[in-house]
Amino acid sequence: MRISRQKILSAALVLSVAVNLIIGGFLITQWIDHGGDKRRHGKFHFDRKEAVSILDEKEQEKFRQLWKDNRGSLRPFFREFRQHRETLAELFSAETLDLVAINQTYADMIATQIQIESFIQASMIELAKSLPEDKRAAFFEKGFEHREKWRNSKKGDEK
Repeated sequence: MRISRQKILSAALVLSVAVNLIIGGFLITQWIDHGGDKRRHGKFHFDRKEAVSILDEKEQEKFRQLWKDNRGSLRPFFREFRQHRETLAELFSAETLDLVAINQTYADMIATQIQIESFIQASMIELAKSLPEDKRAAFFEKGFEHREKWRNSKKGDEK
């Protein structure tokens, strides 16, 4: 029993359309679930823009100044982190994989990320000390709120 070329091409076309619909559905679902018009905060877990919205004008200016004062110190770390990512892309794209270089670059990238996280933590502690207790609680609850929303939405999926 021989299958004709036309039937094979028809089956391939149907399979291709099905796969594209599945991928498209997944992408649309991700866009809807996560708000396609919002920037993601990538590696960091605190939404400072959302948190600042609960502060009054004077406190917002104080926060902006603190952020401006510390932002310059972070730039070299972010630049270094970006360079590590670019290096990894080159290493993974090379004809032959240099596992030693890949592992070392990953280790360097993680070390840089830890430096960034440590710096941000120190800045957050400095900010926390400067806010009144009631504002501090509301500020950090609002900043970490998106994590709770995500966690709660995932719990709803399990039911």
